[in-house]
Amino acid sequence: MFHASKALIALWRLTGLGTFSLTGCPPPPSSRLSVVYAVTVYSAYAYLCSVLTSERLSAYKRHESGTFQIHVIRDTNMGLLFVASTAVYWSAAAYRRQHVRVYAEHAAVVHQLFGSAVPAGRRVVDACYWVLYALLAAALSLDVRRYTGPRPWTFGAVYVWGHYALLTGNMQFAITVFGLWQCYRELNCRMRAGSAGRRRDFGLHEYGTADTTKIPSSDVPPQNMMFISVLEKVNLLAMLKYWSDVHWSITQIVSRVNNLFKFRLFVFFVCGLLHLMLTPYMLSLTILNEDIDILRYILECTLWFIIHILRVVLMIYPCALLGEEAAKTQILLGSYLDTKIDLFDIKKIETYAQQLAANTPEFSIYSMFIIDKQLVITLTGAVTTYLVIILQLQGQS
Repeated sequence: MFHASKALIALWRLTGLGTFSLTGCPPPPSSRLSVVYAVTVYSAYAYLCSVLTSERLSAYKRHESGTFQIHVIRDTNMGLLFVASTAVYWSAAAYRRQHVRVYAEHAAVVHQLFGSAVPAGRRVVDACYWVLYALLAAALSLDVRRYTGPRPWTFGAVYVWGHYALLTGNMQFAITVFGLWQCYRELNCRMRAGSAGRRRDFGLHEYGTADTTKIPSSDVPPQNMMFISVLEKVNLLAMLKYWSDVHWSITQIVSRVNNLFKFRLFVFFVCGLLHLMLTPYMLSLTILNEDIDILRYILECTLWFIIHILRVVLMIYPCALLGEEAAKTQILLGSYLDTKIDLFDIKKIETYAQQLAANTPEFSIYSMFIIDKQLVITLTGAVTTYLVIILQLQGQS
């Protein structure tokens, strides 16, 4: 199971976004004090947004016609950040008990698969998240300095906090999905080892698996050989049933996680789509209408474009990775059909395979579309099409 480091959890709790635990042990019930703290932090952020909104509305009268579109796009970006941060804070506070139950079920499956061992990969994932925070800090330091308003600290606070909340929401979803992917991967490794005939601990000591490889066939009476053959078939079917049950348990957790994050995923998708379209358009407008350092501004917009792409990747890539790993379980289960078993046992294995096919894990946004690799192509086509249309309209005007 991938889970956040203590430093990330402390940062999220300090900013009011850590009302649920992401540790490996079953999380304790979230206290009401953490929810009150999250509401207090969000209230301060909402107050600063209201102050900045009143300032921006009064400033529209002073803008020239050439820079009006630039300020509209900037304010649209601020509105998207406010909506996204509101969704993240509201979901973390309103669904705290549901999060606790889901992560407790996840922790039980992790303990069932891994025991007391901690899966590898935690440091790599944490390092990637800290790199994303560093990129965000670099982009914000370049962008906030360009603001010239009556209260630059208000704009800076709202802008920084909104981007931080949006990126943190994407990270929390990615960490959750990566943990579920690790469970599917461990399950497939065990099935692959069993199919190859290797003897290893499958966590099935309660089924009484017998090691008959060390017993010479000449020293065993025929009736005992028949008993051992039947015992091996029973143990094989017991292991397949166990693996099918574990797969079903992980798939149910995936379904619950999707229900918890579907509203946030919708907000993340809309923000990512609009940011990817508006950032290049904003670049062209600013270069044509403002006297600025072009190379520096191109570098700044390129950095923001990379951050927006990485946020979309945090939403799509873990879901695609999980879907591919879960699909391998059915293939591995079908490989056991090559063993020397009777027709009745083959029917049982086919039944298990049909159950896996009927419980395919997937992440979707209100059942409108599935989050997989095909979504990258769809998103790229949509961004390119609308960007070409906008640039054509700009050229005609």
